[in-house]
Amino acid sequence: MPSKANLGGVFTAILTLVLAMTAANAPAHADSYSKPRLKFGGATGGIMRAPNTNQDLDRGNAFAEAWLKLDVELWRQGDTVLKAFMLGNYVRDTKPYAYNNATKAGIGLSLAMRPNDNLELTFSARYDWFIENKTAVRRQGWRYAIDYYYYKRWEQTEPKEFAGMSKRANVLKSYGTLAYPGSLIPGDNNIVLTLGGEYSAEYQIPDSKLLFIPFVDTHFSWDKDGNNYNNKLIPAVGVKLRKPIKNGEIFFGVKYEVDYRWVDKTVRTGPMIFAGWYKGF
Repeated sequence: MPSKANLGGVFTAILTLVLAMTAANAPAHADSYSKPRLKFGGATGGIMRAPNTNQDLDRGNAFAEAWLKLDVELWRQGDTVLKAFMLGNYVRDTKPYAYNNATKAGIGLSLAMRPNDNLELTFSARYDWFIENKTAVRRQGWRYAIDYYYYKRWEQTEPKEFAGMSKRANVLKSYGTLAYPGSLIPGDNNIVLTLGGEYSAEYQIPDSKLLFIPFVDTHFSWDKDGNNYNNKLIPAVGVKLRKPIKNGEIFFGVKYEVDYRWVDKTVRTGPMIFAGWYKGF
């Protein structure tokens, strides 16, 4: 079985190879790329949900997460961007479970590219420090990831209404992450794949900045080690209110989901309420 060092080296080699290929394919004329510069940016976001999942262990358990990311652009060629970043993350729940009451900080490098207007791919390597806030557990180590994000919007071209609200658009969003290792536990050699997507319709609430959004979504994850919590398929249907803000959004909603875990062979169903935000800067 490949060692942690070998798999970490594979992720690093992929990042290096993509960067080298991008540079090698750069057009020769001077205006084809950005000169070295420092451009600062970042984002913050969060989610609250109750229950955390519809599995038995989360009955009555609410969950909240907040994060902040600061980055600096080091190099750009067209839609390919190399950044250094810092990431802070805080999670807690009401049970409380130690793993859901933690603080994490990390620094790393990411290389993002856009093959087209709808798809973004990101390769990253990050060194994390992890603290369980209710125990003495402290961990640190490297994490590697390949991410994608897809966004497609179809604007409503002909007038259409629902319950007095005018339809604005249909939206398809999809995301995924291939991460290694699965945790910072010493000796962890796990690989985790996470995929998700949402298809929705946007309706403008009259005399308001709020959007009414019915949606269907799904969440899928798999890991190499066969952990029950990482091997699941969760389709859902719901509605939410969304308020667009500059470079972001605030939202609140409710959905009904089917939570299938194939390792323990369990299927649980039930409602979930959620709220969150995202703000780029």
